[in-house]
This record gives sequence, C-alpha cells and structure tokens, in this order.
Amino acid sequence: MWNLRRWLLAGALALAASVGAALGAELVAGDPGSLLPSEPPALLGPITEGGRTGWNCPPERAARSRDAVAGGLPER
Repeated sequence: MWNLRRWLLAGALALAASVGAALGAELVAGDPGSLLPSEPPALLGPITEGGRTGWNCPPERAARSRDAVAGGLPER
C-alpha cells in the first residue's frame, strides 16, 4: 500500500511540475519584450562579408586569409 501511495505522490508532483513549466513558458512566450533581440556587444562590431569591423586581431586575419601560410599556420 505504501508503494502505491509513493507512486501516486510522485506522479502528482511530476504532473504539477510539468503544468508549472508549461504555464511559465506561456507567460514568457506571451511577453513581447522577451522576444526582442539583444543589442550586439559594444566591444565587437557587426560581422559583414569583409569580416568583423573594428576588431583586427590575429585570429580574424587568419580566418580571412586565402591559404594556411598567409593565415599564420606552419607549412607542412
């Protein structure tokens, strides 16, 4: 009898948790402010076809290079 009560209590808690999660998701999804994109970080500029503006570091230069040697990688 105790096992049945434990299983019923566990089922009721699981059902309550899933209902609470669904209601929380509905509240968040219904808030238009939560769906707005955040601003890009001030340190980095936007990434365009030419690369990231205002951030000319060695990994960025290596990513833009045409071959491995120009990107700073060793030859074979």
